[in-house]
Amino acid sequence: MKNIFIYQLIIGCLIFTQKTYSQDSSRFRVVEYMAPAVLISYGLWCTNDNGFPSSKYVQNFRNDHIPNFNTSIDDYLVFAPAVAVYALDLFNVESKNDPLNQTILFAKTSAITLATVYGLKYLTNEARPDQSNNFSFPSSHTAFAFAYATVLHQEFKHQNIWISIAGYAAASAVGAIRIANNAHWFNDVLVGAGIGILSTKLVYLTHQQTYKSNWPKKSALLPNIGNQYYGLMWQHTF
Repeated sequence: MKNIFIYQLIIGCLIFTQKTYSQDSSRFRVVEYMAPAVLISYGLWCTNDNGFPSSKYVQNFRNDHIPNFNTSIDDYLVFAPAVAVYALDLFNVESKNDPLNQTILFAKTSAITLATVYGLKYLTNEARPDQSNNFSFPSSHTAFAFAYATVLHQEFKHQNIWISIAGYAAASAVGAIRIANNAHWFNDVLVGAGIGILSTKLVYLTHQQTYKSNWPKKSALLPNIGNQYYGLMWQHTF
């Protein structure tokens, strides 16, 4: 199955490169758009038999090795990076923005991603591999997964690189499952991933923190462990 998931390696390398260069604040930010640019460019090129792996090659590999694969976990996994953002907030992990502004950023990102993805779906009218409908290109599941993973990355990249890696790994898994489910072509998920990352990057570039919240300083969800019990404790300072 490794050929079906090869794009995870591509994305991982791109994100690592992006992370490495963006640590140097003197090099703007053009490098931050390198990953989505490459994903979208290659996704537009690798249709049919173009490139390696091409969309047709990946599809044939899927049909030969896992023709009956089917799962709905991708419908839920797409939201994992977003859930992780608020979970880290609950545990009072320092983020770039407070939860209110994070929610505004999520709303903006979702709106741009939705408009872009579904605009392209109606314009291209591409049939899915399983022929269920003509809304294959690009993958909305993958776009939203990568959009939310990029929010997670933007909010917590200063804390630990593994937070970003976990978010993008979950998003990559969504794209891989969409291919394995025979719901999308390889190029659909590549372009979807690029759109998701780019949408979030543009939102963060233009966002102004108009609204303020005291959540990070006043509230926290903490572990509560005793001799005969364990659980979680909500702490709020008034």
